[in-house]
Amino acid sequence: MTHLNGMSTRADRRGVTLLLSLYALIVLGATITAAFMVVRFDRSASSSATVAADAQNAAEAGLADVYATWDPTVQGALAVWTPTSPTLWSGGTRTLQASKLYYLPTVKRINTQLFMVEVTGWRGTSSNRLAQLSLTQWFRTVKPTIGVNAAVTVNDPIKFNGNAFEVNGFNSLPPEWGAGECDALDAGNSDDVVGVRSATGTGVSNQDNDNVFGFPARDAPNDPTVTSATFTNFVDYTFTTLGSQPGVKILPNTTPYNGVGPVLDAGLGICDRTVQLNFGEPWRASATVPQCQGYFPVVHGTGAQTKFAAGSRGQGTLLIDGDLELVGGFEWTGLIIVRNQLKITGNGNKIYGAILAAGADVATTNGSVGGNVDIHYSACAITKAVNGASLARPLTQHGWAQAY
Repeated sequence: MTHLNGMSTRADRRGVTLLLSLYALIVLGATITAAFMVVRFDRSASSSATVAADAQNAAEAGLADVYATWDPTVQGALAVWTPTSPTLWSGGTRTLQASKLYYLPTVKRINTQLFMVEVTGWRGTSSNRLAQLSLTQWFRTVKPTIGVNAAVTVNDPIKFNGNAFEVNGFNSLPPEWGAGECDALDAGNSDDVVGVRSATGTGVSNQDNDNVFGFPARDAPNDPTVTSATFTNFVDYTFTTLGSQPGVKILPNTTPYNGVGPVLDAGLGICDRTVQLNFGEPWRASATVPQCQGYFPVVHGTGAQTKFAAGSRGQGTLLIDGDLELVGGFEWTGLIIVRNQLKITGNGNKIYGAILAAGADVATTNGSVGGNVDIHYSACAITKAVNGASLARPLTQHGWAQAY
């Protein structure tokens, strides 16, 4: 068709087609751009969620790590945190996955039983954090409940040799310990116990009247409350769990242990708790390593026999799977728990706290006490030992919070 002026209608349509094509290109470009932006934002959000989840996983792993490696002689020995004395423990930056996941744990003691554990976890590097999250959890100390109502508790009678020994159930402070370290002693007898308590006979005879003391009697034979559980079950703990918790000093040898005593880390000026035969410092006025006075470890002898040579000292809880033999000059402040036979010989043996010796399944049946030995009941020494053996467990209700 041709208009009157001679121009074709097809020529008119070419302009419209161009406009429509440009419009289509604009719409298509906008659609592609929008799709690209949506995908980009979605990927960014997904990446942010991933790194945030990684940071939370790192923080949760840190809480689990603090629980699994809790050391009563380190975290459990912290002073109560106050604004004027902000004492806390820091584990330093730890790597969960190199160049990816890290966490930093800290512990504050709130009171005698409660601890606040805070762990900051992050994704990135040790210096560049892509995402970070802090979690706080409350821990409560759980102490072994060890029934001690005698200076020496046994299943079988003790064989006492000679008369150069003393077993005393009257409560006393360890030598050189100040009153500020312990509760005051009762002028009466409310905190005193018998000298020897046994499931059968105690082994104490009339000739031992000048050697065995206690209240309300020097000894308590045929006590039905003394059973095998007395030496192995401690309510929240057993002998096995107490001897396998973090921080326990393991003694596997049957040969005598020599040179047991506190050790100072001269470079740092602190008690070197990494030394196997460092069992704390029971001495006070004459202490050579006062930095170890607050160290009350759990020591576990796992051999058929654990034997200490002369000139050794320590404090805390001494657990013995087999037999225990003390050969003169051995000093211990705290608890001694022996599953089999106890034998003490030689001169200069001093025990302040309490001894529990089962004496079960031993051919000679009777443990023996001979030589020059002093065994004195001390409630304060027992308390210090139990505190040193205490772990902390997370609170099960409302004990967890996200800090930020």
